Amino acid sequence: MASLYNRAALASILFVGATAEESCPCPDGKTLRIGGVSHGNVADKFWDPVYAAAERAAMDSSVDLDFARYDESSSLTGQGGQDIVDWMMDTIEKMCTGDNTVDGMFSTINDAAVLTALKANCLANGIPTVIINAGGNLAQESGNFLHFIGADDYNTGKDSGEKLLAACPTCQRFYCLDHCGGCTSWTDRCRGFEDAVGEAYGQTIQIDDSSEDAYIASVESVIIGTNGTWGDDVGLLLGTHQSMILFAEALHNKHKKVKLAGVDTSPGLFQVLGDDEWLWGTSQQPYLQGYYPVQMLANTIRMGGQSLQTFNLETGPTFVTEAPEGQALCNSDPFQSCVADDAQKPETVSPLAGDEPSPGARKLASVTTRFVSAALRIFGI
Repeated sequence: MASLYNRAALASILFVGATAEESCPCPDGKTLRIGGVSHGNVADKFWDPVYAAAERAAMDSSVDLDFARYDESSSLTGQGGQDIVDWMMDTIEKMCTGDNTVDGMFSTINDAAVLTALKANCLANGIPTVIINAGGNLAQESGNFLHFIGADDYNTGKDSGEKLLAACPTCQRFYCLDHCGGCTSWTDRCRGFEDAVGEAYGQTIQIDDSSEDAYIASVESVIIGTNGTWGDDVGLLLGTHQSMILFAEALHNKHKKVKLAGVDTSPGLFQVLGDDEWLWGTSQQPYLQGYYPVQMLANTIRMGGQSLQTFNLETGPTFVTEAPEGQALCNSDPFQSCVADDAQKPETVSPLAGDEPSPGARKLASVTTRFVSAALRIFGI
């Protein structure tokens, strides 16, 4: 009699469990459309791995990616200009409003107006949005954004200032060279740098990157113009794009009493690390800033809003004091994204025709296995 009772109870559990399981649909596997926009124009090679990584994540996550990039300016200093800000605002409005809106959105915030555009167009329409690279503090203060993925720019500047003070005790003045034309990222870096070096801070210098002579003149006009001479040892915090490395080397050739500390890395920086004037660069792993927002947005949308509870997902900074070699160079940024073609994909073996179970049969078998195991434990069958 007990055996009969146990079997009846087992059948009841299996029926109720299977019914409950069938009532919960699997996450929607449809192809999603995710949009992105940044202030990184085509002249800035730092952004190449960010865009390559986003493309790779889109392939891995079944996403149609629309990651816009400004290509009408060849100047790095233009990245903080009104033209790019206006273009970003227009792109955000097009992606987040109308009849063909994106399912998810990610963006940099290089200007307060971009923040306003994201809130008014994306967040207001219920589109989950992630911020990358720049503007994390603005996004966190504003609320409702999912995450910031990048390096804290203020801390990057502050850590660099503290490290430069220790590395150059003979330096009398320190300057922060902003090549981005007032982007929030460099504004925050220079503010952190100033807080670290204190009274020894000279000022933030808005540099002209149109040519080597213009670059040197923009630095000299401030340092020599203020002091009347270059004078004592000077510490500079600057970007490490290829052109910036060449310009900074030319500056050092004229003024030997200069110590150079970089933000970010580049092949050009790796070539000069180890020289007396170059102290380090910093890495913020830009590849991750492109890959993670696409993947995390896709997962959040498909899983009904589930997401990590941590807002700041920090990708850096770390200090780079020597050039990597071998595989370490391949793994350093800018990371090279490899896209496998069909010939490189592992071969799969399909089941014989008629032998493949239907999705419903596979699901029922899975449910049955789990509930049978639970029942056996409960009833000791």
